[in-house]
Amino acid sequence: MAAAQQDDGDDLISAINVTPLVDVFLVLLVIFMVTASIFLEQEQRLREIPLTLPTAASGAPPSEKDAPISIVLDRAGRVWLDGKQVDVEAVGRLIDDRRAAGRTPEAVLSADKDLPYGRVARVIDFAKLHGIGNLAINVEEQEIAPLGTP
Repeated sequence: MAAAQQDDGDDLISAINVTPLVDVFLVLLVIFMVTASIFLEQEQRLREIPLTLPTAASGAPPSEKDAPISIVLDRAGRVWLDGKQVDVEAVGRLIDDRRAAGRTPEAVLSADKDLPYGRVARVIDFAKLHGIGNLAINVEEQEIAPLGTP
């Protein structure tokens, strides 16, 4: 009977052990899922206040004739009303029509930030002279830095 010989390392390893790789990817997947759900929950809390609104017969959005007039001044100084380019006198006629109907007209003015202030002031003055009760200026929200920081 022949004795069994033991071969120390002469054979090639022909299989790759992928178990540690799979373990690492599963751990990364779990970490990603946990952090993603945390971020989604935080964003949802910041953007939403959970409520259940009551119902009312007068809860419909205002009709077009009751909605505020939207006046837009683009970079070139052109006046837009309801997506149509008009002259300033057309805005005055719409304001006069609403006032004649017995309603105090309201307006929202959106102007390009690079437009000269004189042009914006002229449109505001024009709207006020035609009887606009409330005039809001549309702006984008900006984060305010504490004093002393650039």
